[in-house]
Amino acid sequence: MNKLLIKGAMIGVVIIIAAIALISLFQNKEEKKQPTTTVAQKEAGQWGKAIQKNCLTCHAVRDDGSIERISDVRKTPEGWEDTISRMEQAWGMQITPEDRAAVVKELSEKNGLAPAEMEKVMYWLTSNGSTMEPKLENELMEKSCISCHAAARPLAQYRTEEEWRKLVDFHIAFNPSIIYQMRTQKWEEEATKIVEYLAKINSFDTKEWKEWKEGKKEYELAGKWRIVGYRPGIGMYSGYAELKRKGEDFYENRTLLMPGGKTETYQGNVRVFNGYSLRSSLGGENKKLRGVFNIQNDGKTIKGRWNQVGDIGQYGDEKYYKSDRTGLLDAWPKALKKGETALVHIIGMNLPKNITKEELHTSSDLRIRKIEKQGDDLWVQIDVSSGAQDGLQTIQWKDERLTIQVYDHIDYMKITPEYGLARLNYSGRQQSVQFEAIGYTVGPDGKQGTSDDVEIGPVKAKWGMKEFLLGTEDDLDVHFVGRVDRDTGVFTPAAGGPNPKREWSTNNAGNVTITATYTDPLTKKQIEAETVLLVTVPDYVSIR
Repeated sequence: MNKLLIKGAMIGVVIIIAAIALISLFQNKEEKKQPTTTVAQKEAGQWGKAIQKNCLTCHAVRDDGSIERISDVRKTPEGWEDTISRMEQAWGMQITPEDRAAVVKELSEKNGLAPAEMEKVMYWLTSNGSTMEPKLENELMEKSCISCHAAARPLAQYRTEEEWRKLVDFHIAFNPSIIYQMRTQKWEEEATKIVEYLAKINSFDTKEWKEWKEGKKEYELAGKWRIVGYRPGIGMYSGYAELKRKGEDFYENRTLLMPGGKTETYQGNVRVFNGYSLRSSLGGENKKLRGVFNIQNDGKTIKGRWNQVGDIGQYGDEKYYKSDRTGLLDAWPKALKKGETALVHIIGMNLPKNITKEELHTSSDLRIRKIEKQGDDLWVQIDVSSGAQDGLQTIQWKDERLTIQVYDHIDYMKITPEYGLARLNYSGRQQSVQFEAIGYTVGPDGKQGTSDDVEIGPVKAKWGMKEFLLGTEDDLDVHFVGRVDRDTGVFTPAAGGPNPKREWSTNNAGNVTITATYTDPLTKKQIEAETVLLVTVPDYVSIR
């Protein structure tokens, strides 16, 4: 018995010693792992508090400080906004508006786009919805990606090859039926080829991104700026803006002088992303405007577009000029007809108090009758000789020179946008379309639509709408989709629906043909043009 006790005690001691050894071994392994964890925790400090709080709870930090998944992608501010929305909807992330803004700001700085990359997709970021995208070089993308997305959506992202491949899996995971919806293609095979293509043309590390990071500029935005803008259907306008610093961003006050002499004032916040890309939110005149602008490389000009909140079909293209020099900026209209007297609006900057007509010099075919001045805006009454030469004529003040096209008649018209896209009015949100009739003269070859044709600019046309027939039967869309203003060319969509007056009580969507007719004031000759308008449902409904 004693021997058994002693033997049992010895076995117990051996077990205890083995356990201590094992514990010691695991402790040593943990001690070896500890430095890696410490490094990761230390490197996480490279990121702001909002990212640490909201992103690092799920995304691991690597030893070099990069964040898994997040650091392998570059996006526009809007792209990062979409990512956060997906995290909220798919994974239940809860984030405050303040943290949301901070995350987008930091990710746009560290994983954003270079100016040259942003410019490639500005037409999408600032789109009024009726923009025709450039044709893609890759036919597979045309057949697949563009079936659901604008081409600029994938092209506004830059990813590592691994992340591009994961994007394919993402589509299947979130929309498993996509393989059946896209049954006209070999999904797995063709999707692989597409991501290989995207990994080449939109790789994470690009020359543009490297150059921007290495030579990043600091622009001085605070101060006064002169605005030259253009609204389709309305024309060129001028304005003044003052940007004042507000924390890391700015506050803008602006006054616009619209055609006809009406003034509009707006105020609001301007956020700066990655040092050069601006997003403005301005209110005034019973309207709210959202703007997307880029500071140009010279730091003295800003270009972009604003869209009206609630109706992105109403927009303005604008260029800001740093108000630190004296000069002439632009003139409207861009073309003058022979034998007529025209009122030309010249937008200047820091012009002297009085400018006489003798100080303005023109080509011999132009004669200035009189000048009226309001601030830095000049209204110049000009006679155009009936025997004037076709082509560019000049207006000059000191060393500043502007050009205006002189023409004899209009040969044909085009309607812009080339194809219209409107969205029905639901809950006070709609997308109208502003059509314009652009006049052209044929060049020396006498042929329409060739490279020597000359664009005259917008002409006053009468607008109409007729049925667009896809087949032999008339579906009467023209009676339901909305109306086009006969004088202005603005198409206003109808309310959404359902509409009991339509067959099957469908909504008011449909296709119509928009027509424009220009009548020459002297010869009474009429020129006609037409285009297609698609009126459809909203593409986005906010659930927040």
